[in-house]
Amino acid sequence: MIRPTKPAADPPGVATSLSAEDIAERKAFLEFGESDVALLREIHDHVLALGMDDVFADLFYFHLRAFPELRKFLRDDATVERLKVILAQYFHRLTEGNYDASYVGDRLRVGYMHQRVGLGPKWYTGAYRKYLSFLLSAVCELHGVADKRFVDTFDALLKVVFFDMELALDTYFQGDRRELLHLANHDALTGLPNRNLLADRIEQAIHQAHRDGGHAAILFIDLDRFKYINDSLGHPVGDKVIAAVAARLAAAVREGDTVARLGGDEFAVVLSGIRHDDSIALIAEKLLAGVEPPIHVDRHELFVSGSIGIAVYPMDGETQEELLKNADTAMYRAKLEGNTFRFYQREMNQMAAVRLGMESRLRKAVERGEFLLHYQPQIDVATGRLAGVEALLRWKAGNTVIAPDEFIPLAEETGLIISIGEWALRHAAEQAVAWHRMTPRAPHIAVNFSARQLWRSDIVACVAGVLSAAGCEPHWIELEITESVMMTRPEEAASKLAALAEMGIRISIDDFGTGYSSLAYLKQLPIHALKIDRSFIRDITSDPDDASIVRAIVALAHSLDLKVVAEGVEDDAQLSFIASLDCDAAQGYMFSEPLPADRMTRILQEVTFDALPGRWQRRSRRYSKGNAAEPIVVINGCNVKNLGNGIILCQEESRQCEFSMPFGKYCRNPEMPG
Repeated sequence: MIRPTKPAADPPGVATSLSAEDIAERKAFLEFGESDVALLREIHDHVLALGMDDVFADLFYFHLRAFPELRKFLRDDATVERLKVILAQYFHRLTEGNYDASYVGDRLRVGYMHQRVGLGPKWYTGAYRKYLSFLLSAVCELHGVADKRFVDTFDALLKVVFFDMELALDTYFQGDRRELLHLANHDALTGLPNRNLLADRIEQAIHQAHRDGGHAAILFIDLDRFKYINDSLGHPVGDKVIAAVAARLAAAVREGDTVARLGGDEFAVVLSGIRHDDSIALIAEKLLAGVEPPIHVDRHELFVSGSIGIAVYPMDGETQEELLKNADTAMYRAKLEGNTFRFYQREMNQMAAVRLGMESRLRKAVERGEFLLHYQPQIDVATGRLAGVEALLRWKAGNTVIAPDEFIPLAEETGLIISIGEWALRHAAEQAVAWHRMTPRAPHIAVNFSARQLWRSDIVACVAGVLSAAGCEPHWIELEITESVMMTRPEEAASKLAALAEMGIRISIDDFGTGYSSLAYLKQLPIHALKIDRSFIRDITSDPDDASIVRAIVALAHSLDLKVVAEGVEDDAQLSFIASLDCDAAQGYMFSEPLPADRMTRILQEVTFDALPGRWQRRSRRYSKGNAAEPIVVINGCNVKNLGNGIILCQEESRQCEFSMPFGKYCRNPEMPG
């Protein structure tokens, strides 16, 4: 039986083959400094958003297989696919901005692996030449050729490429073969088996299960929200957390089982000699429990949790490829629920196929013009007047409208949210300009702003460029940032938001109350408004806890001289409650659903702002006729019912009057006062 490999802080081959002084000396000779690292991180975000590393891996292995002397090493499609994944990850790390001993060990290990498949130095240097040429278009797109940053960025790429080539060639010309073999099969950070050795261990487990008539299980483990640790505290702290988790996982399994690190915050466990699913579940529970205790790193007390997907041989697959794929699929289902484990079920493959298809279509949606913005009004609670509108993204793929909840998380995960978010900001800015040309009292437009957008190094210049190109005044736009994003990297968030606020842009915190704001940071941030999450408004009249939370948020905001917007207001009881708290504005289906731009424009054309009454007296009840349920509203003593299509039916003697006030609640009947 095979014992799990114990984590090692400094795997064999890293310290002995290349010391920290040697690494620093090589960087110094190449003039490879922090300014270069910053430029590489900038191009990294751009490459990630375009998915260029994956595309390059496909193109490069297609190129390699055109050479007869290499085809004999790449005859197996499964091997090629594994190598593509490794190559994409390899070049992904090239621009990631972290070039420590772990990075060096990874480079040495992959260099040795390339030797094993017959990739001599001429093929290795050829790969770098092809990658630089391939990446040139991305640098040109990010910085014009005439821009000095183009030259600086490409020079930074040359430096890191030559740094990497030296490391790779070290594996050809020097080093102990036994150390190199260890590097090729073990993770540099944790000392655990890597993907190469994991494949061998899975094959052994399958053979044993086939021989004994038993089962083998693959557990795919992904840490929940680990990205926030890396983003807020930095990669060195993140690496220590990964090493601590690796040690805990290795301690939680049985003798003879294998724990491997697949990369990032992903691990896999191979269980042999399994007789019952119950024993697999017990081990999965032990793994999750082992990860939960706090991890202390550099005076930080950090909490992590995991999600586990499980595939069992032979029911869920007879090859390691099938088992790993199905365990990964089950892990995504577990991740939806958080900090749990799930066994693979065949219908999960259908969900995975749908997700993969959606990602492919999402990549083409911007260029095909499939996105559009709808606008939901925000109403001043005290006056009933239009206080602003929120731009809400919609994706219309053919005749199907896909809800934001279905594609925004995928866009965030893939990095596509950067280009989609820029599209949304540009179109909102253009719409703001059009409305302000129509009326000087046009409302400001609130636009959702994602974490990936905010953390871009050039985001302030990007926003300024978008507004300038549209001819949009900055104060016509409000950026909505979620509370959790603000608190992930508070100092950086404060700096970037201050720069945006100095331009005149309004800043608001969206979904307030669902995160973990620090009042000290909240007071320092250049924000104008808090938006109370709809989850608190929904039961505000029946749940005392929700009522207390909303009351506290309004009081807190007003003490900081901030406006408060209540989201999800749907009835008069909710409106009356927030009005009693002096909440500034409300947004929800009580006033209007999100409207296409042309319908919102017609409303703005019809509204005479000065003619709006100071406060409408509302009283609503449900009116049922067949399957319909429509509100009856009292306006200035007149019962009216919204029939849709721009018609308000007055209940007094069945009079009809033109719909000329906004949102299906207001009626301007010449026979009625006001």
